[in-house]
Amino acid sequence: MGLISRAGASAALVVTIGGALLGCGGSSVADADGPDPTRRAAPVPPNPFCAAAQANLEAIRPLNGLVAQGQVPRDQLTNTVAAVRRAGQDMVFAAPDDIRSDVELTVQALDMQLDVLVENGGDQSALSRDTDLVNRLNSPEFTGAGERVRAYVERNCTAGATSTRR
Repeated sequence: MGLISRAGASAALVVTIGGALLGCGGSSVADADGPDPTRRAAPVPPNPFCAAAQANLEAIRPLNGLVAQGQVPRDQLTNTVAAVRRAGQDMVFAAPDDIRSDVELTVQALDMQLDVLVENGGDQSALSRDTDLVNRLNSPEFTGAGERVRAYVERNCTAGATSTRR
């Protein structure tokens, strides 16, 4: 979980969203009770928010790898951070109304961390040294938002959840 988890417990919010999405695949136990695979069911359109949350996770992974290397070339850091920011905005745009404000706060938490990373050349230890950032991310406002988004993702974007729920 690298990048986000080092800034404090609530900072893991965005990565936790993605972590919950890792369960989106099937499992042999769950699939054994599933419908007959020889029957073709109508395709279910993916939930746009779940797809955006998955894309956000996929954008964060390369950033975690980059900052784990230590010295990050400025252009590589800038391009990777831009991709993460775009993925976060896509999550906000795709968020259902009932969790949109929580998604906005969660993405804001990520953006604050990205700002610190960019200012410090990708030095992930700067995240935990920035006490204002850590305090803000650990505030009830941000932790509550992250918990609600994570719960939504677990209910609606993981294996067994209906992909059309909103």
